[in-house]
Amino acid sequence: MNRLFGTSKQEPPKQQPPPPQNPQQPKVIDLSEQQKRSEAKVKELTEQIQELDKQICEQYQKAKTSRGVQQTTAKSRAVMLLKRKKMLEQQLGQMLNNQMTLDQVAFTKENIQNTLEMAQAMQQVVAVQKEAFKEIDMDKLEDLMDDMEDMKFETDYMNDMMNRNYSCDVDESELDREMAEIENDMNFNAFQPQQIEQQAPKQNQINQQQFFNAYTN
Repeated sequence: MNRLFGTSKQEPPKQQPPPPQNPQQPKVIDLSEQQKRSEAKVKELTEQIQELDKQICEQYQKAKTSRGVQQTTAKSRAVMLLKRKKMLEQQLGQMLNNQMTLDQVAFTKENIQNTLEMAQAMQQVVAVQKEAFKEIDMDKLEDLMDDMEDMKFETDYMNDMMNRNYSCDVDESELDREMAEIENDMNFNAFQPQQIEQQAPKQNQINQQQFFNAYTN
């Protein structure tokens, strides 16, 4: 049968593509560690320069106090030490510049980190506030504010009633007239007893004269 109809060719198995490789993540540099190394190197160079200064002074003193070959040797060593000192000073200057750059980078990194943390905190606060606003019924809040305004109006009205001054309206001209009448009455009452006392002797004399005339007639 295979000779009459033939057989189907078997296709070779497809090769699976290799899994994608994750790109290599850049290594995160620890700036604090770099700063420590830089500070240690600066300290080391500073100590070496100080030691060279001592040696240069020693060779200079030997050159001043010695003669001949010893003087020449002391001068040569002093020159070599001086060259080495210059080289270390240049290296120290470069390290100080690098250290300043690291400090600036660290300062920038810290500011960025603080900004990110602040932004995340603000996002969380905004999210919480949005959820809180969803639970607030604005219609109920408006009704509450209206009720509070009505209560304030009623309270003010009640306070006005409690503090109301019930003063009687008085006509000042009428009051002055009444006071004048009272004053006149007081003056009249004070004057009347004195007038009666002055008229009493005269009346007695008249009565006596009338009695005498009637008796003689």
